[in-house]
Amino acid sequence: MKRVLLLALALCALHYTSAQKVVTVKTTADEIVHLWNNSTAKYSNNMEKDEVLKGRSKLYNTSSTELYIFTPEKEKATGYTVVIYPGGGYRYLSFPITFPEWLRDNGIAAVVVKYRLPNYGHSDAMLEDAVGAIEYMRANAEKYNIDPHKIGVCGNSAGGHLAAWVSNIMEDGKKPHFTILIYGSMTRDMYHNSYNANTIMLGDNPTPAVVSAMSNQNLVGPTTPPALMLLSDDDTRVRPAASTAYYKALKHYGIPASMHIYPSGGHGWSGKLNWEYRQQWLGAVKDWIYNLEDITNRK
Repeated sequence: MKRVLLLALALCALHYTSAQKVVTVKTTADEIVHLWNNSTAKYSNNMEKDEVLKGRSKLYNTSSTELYIFTPEKEKATGYTVVIYPGGGYRYLSFPITFPEWLRDNGIAAVVVKYRLPNYGHSDAMLEDAVGAIEYMRANAEKYNIDPHKIGVCGNSAGGHLAAWVSNIMEDGKKPHFTILIYGSMTRDMYHNSYNANTIMLGDNPTPAVVSAMSNQNLVGPTTPPALMLLSDDDTRVRPAASTAYYKALKHYGIPASMHIYPSGGHGWSGKLNWEYRQQWLGAVKDWIYNLEDITNRK
């Protein structure tokens, strides 16, 4: 019996020492909630490497799912929540630092999702995380002093693709209530040719049917949530046509939508404090969210 116990302890020690390292990003979040990892979730992204943080905000090899929750003071709270999916071309997560703080300061709860990267074809794990974040916030609306009917999603670049994807494939009645897309990628054909985010997401040589199913403008329907899109005319990484195609699809079904195209800025400006249009894009987000009830009633 003693020998069996020692063997069990040895196996546990081996498992512990070989466990993947999980990284916590330094933010001003009011709470960090662990949802699951590859061992406890329904799906796995089969990531075997340790998580790695490069610089302040680039997170690689994600295998554990956490929610970084920013909650406004009660006297400022509007009831709205924005669930944020970081960009990074599906190669890493470019963790937003200032944007969730700005939302919180303006009475809007923010949730940054540390999701499991698709790791060359395992997008089911990423989608599980994206949906799970929305469901967690709805289930805990009273705890966080938010309205379960005012939860939307936001993403930049690849995170924009994920936000639009979630906005379309979730069941009616469970979809997010609004969508904010910051230079969001919508379809394979609208990436710069050297960009391999689609291969990371879909794996090598996906069929045309799979590519079409991941191109969000093809998924838009009458129950797609209203959307705000922000982008730059000179973006050479994710072409502006990606956003205009999504906008066109929304208008085909009469979905309320607003799009702001700035003359310069390229790609990746959302975290730049010195970008010349920073106040304009943040103001557009604030005005749009604050007027969402009127916007939704137009549908």
